[in-house]
Amino acid sequence: MKEDKTIIGPGTFAGTTGEDGDRWLKHFEHYCAYKGYPEAKQLALCKVLLTGSAAIWLDTSDETNSMASFKTKFNKRHKTPEIIKYRSAKEIFSRRQREDECADDYYIVYAKIGYKRRYHRQQGHSVRYTKRA
Repeated sequence: MKEDKTIIGPGTFAGTTGEDGDRWLKHFEHYCAYKGYPEAKQLALCKVLLTGSAAIWLDTSDETNSMASFKTKFNKRHKTPEIIKYRSAKEIFSRRQREDECADDYYIVYAKIGYKRRYHRQQGHSVRYTKRA
């Protein structure tokens, strides 16, 4: 069977504040599962894809010899801060569709916010939003 070359990998992760570590890690996991990579290859790929401060963090952290330990350390270092989650809640209730924004683009913003809420709930985090009148 011929390998599908159209699948795009997770890309690099530098650990900057503008990047979504939760989303990158989830994409990385899906990509490795799709490719059927064994754990050793997944760890090697992490070392290649982490750049900048994220690469320095990995190089200077304790020995990472399993994907479970990598994920634990990665989440501790690069997980989306709680304050950002609450900012998303404010965005849900205050954002209005712009005049130059199509309905699909407006919807995608909410789909991304909803995905983040669902992900954090699956990780055991309780996030509740209430709309005030």
